[in-house]
Amino acid sequence: MKPKICVSVKARNIDELEWKAKRALDIGGDLVELRIDYLENPSIEKLTRLVLDLSNRIIITVRPQWEGGEFRGEEESRIKLLKELLRLKPAYIDLELKTVKDSMLRFNKESTRIISWHRFDNTPSLDELSLITLEMLKLGDIAKIVTKVNGFEENLRILRLYKIYPPEKLIAFGLGEKGLLSRILSILMGSPIIYTCLPGEEVAPGQPTVGEIIEIMTMLESGGVWR
Repeated sequence: MKPKICVSVKARNIDELEWKAKRALDIGGDLVELRIDYLENPSIEKLTRLVLDLSNRIIITVRPQWEGGEFRGEEESRIKLLKELLRLKPAYIDLELKTVKDSMLRFNKESTRIISWHRFDNTPSLDELSLITLEMLKLGDIAKIVTKVNGFEENLRILRLYKIYPPEKLIAFGLGEKGLLSRILSILMGSPIIYTCLPGEEVAPGQPTVGEIIEIMTMLESGGVWR
């Protein structure tokens, strides 16, 4: 299955976020991840028009600091914002495993639920990764597992998950320069989404640009990978 190219965009205000989101789609992104946590004033009133305008092509993420994000408000405020955004029925919503387990969020059938888990110091054993993935798949539609890669074998450890679980329900890759291999190979393993960024605008270490991934996927397609 050919993955969708998602462009993660960050901004300090709504106007900038809207401009970057539309640019991301114009230059080849299939989806755009709106990193709401970077906004200085994530007002639902201002966000509603943008979310409704791009609803079928967006992933909504409000990542807290304890999971590597930029949201600096109280957790109660973040959950309230998430509930309001869910009512707008975006194509995808990205929620941390801990958030889903601790909160009383109600989901709608229109939004695909990406349940995510991050590890920023290393990559755990395959057994631990597998148990976490299984737990996420019980709570959502797609499991997203992202870990810091410190050596080549850790890339393989992450990619082995695609042999254990349905690839179309898994997004798994490594962070940092040493994790770039797993990002690229996840394209071939069957991941439904590959994350990219605008040039000079990465939101995670080692994130490739949308242009780089389009070029790689064009070469793979010319070689008959998705025939």
